[in-house]
Amino acid sequence: MNDELRSNILRILFLLGGTILFGTIAYHILENWNIFDCLYMTVITITTTGYREVGEMSVYGRILSMFLMFFGVGIFFYAINMIIPSLVERRIKRWEKMLEKMSDHYIICGFGLMGREIAKELPKDKIVIVDIDINKIDIARENGYIAVHGDATDDAVLDRAQVRRAKAIICCMTDSSNAFAIMTAKYLNPKITTIAVLRSPDAERKIERVGADFLLSPYRDTAKKVFALLTRKASIEFIEIISDREKLSLEKMIVEEKIAGKTLKELDLVKRTGCIIAAVVRNGEVIVPKADLELKKGDVVFIIGSEEGLKRLEEIIWS
Repeated sequence: MNDELRSNILRILFLLGGTILFGTIAYHILENWNIFDCLYMTVITITTTGYREVGEMSVYGRILSMFLMFFGVGIFFYAINMIIPSLVERRIKRWEKMLEKMSDHYIICGFGLMGREIAKELPKDKIVIVDIDINKIDIARENGYIAVHGDATDDAVLDRAQVRRAKAIICCMTDSSNAFAIMTAKYLNPKITTIAVLRSPDAERKIERVGADFLLSPYRDTAKKVFALLTRKASIEFIEIISDREKLSLEKMIVEEKIAGKTLKELDLVKRTGCIIAAVVRNGEVIVPKADLELKKGDVVFIIGSEEGLKRLEEIIWS
C-alpha cells in the first residue's frame, strides 16, 4: 500500500471515528441514554440505515440526527472521492508492471465479438488487449485480461503493449485499421507474426501488401469449411479433435541442412520422440510419407505429437 492511499484511509478512519465519538457523547448529553444506545443510534444515523429510534427524541436530538445524517453521507462521498482514484491508479500501475514483464505474448487489437472469441482460445496470462473503446477495455479488464486503451495504429500504444517482445499480433478491427496496425507492428518488431481478420473479402490483396503473415476471412474460411464438411468430413473432424486436445498437436517444421538427405527411416522419429510425420510438402506438392522418403532442404513437414515429444524433436533433430 503506497503512502498516499494509506494517508487517505487514515484520514477517512479519523473522520469516521471522530463523528461516531461526537455523536455518541452528544446523544448521551442531550437524551441521557446509556452509552451503548447512544453509540447504536449514532451508527444507524450516519449510515442512514433507517431502523427505529432507541427512544423518544427531543428537538435537539432530532437536530443532531439530521446533522449526523448529512455528515455521514458527506464522509461516504469523501471516501469515494479520495480512495477510489488511488485504488484505480494503483491497479493501473500493477497492470503496467505486468506489461513490463510480458514477452512472447499475443496482442489482440479490437475486443469485439471476434476478439473475445480469439482471446478465449489463448492463455489468459499471455494476452494483451488493445482497443480504442474504453468500455471494451473495461470489459477486458473485468474478465482478467491485461488491456491497453488507445489506437492500435499508434506506435506509442503498441509500445505500451510491448509489441517489440510480442510473439504475434491479431488484428480484429476495420480493414484499414488492421493494415496500419500491421505496418506499425512490423516496423517496431520485424519478427512478429501478424494475423488480420478481414471484414471484407475485397480487402485481402490490400492487407497482403502491408506484409500480413496470415489473413483470415470469415466468409471465405466458412465457405471452405462448408465444402470440406460436405466432401471431406473426416479431415475437418480430425483437425478439430487435435485442436481441442491439449496433449496432441499438429505442428509445421521446415527441413534444414542438418537433416536434409536423410530418410524417414534413418530419422526414426517415432522411436526417438514419439512424433509422427503426417505429410511432407515439397514445391507445393503433398507427399505421403514413406520410410524410404528422403527429405530435402526446404521441405515443409507436418508432424503430429505431444507437446513433450515436439520439444524433444526440436532438441534432437533441429537444434
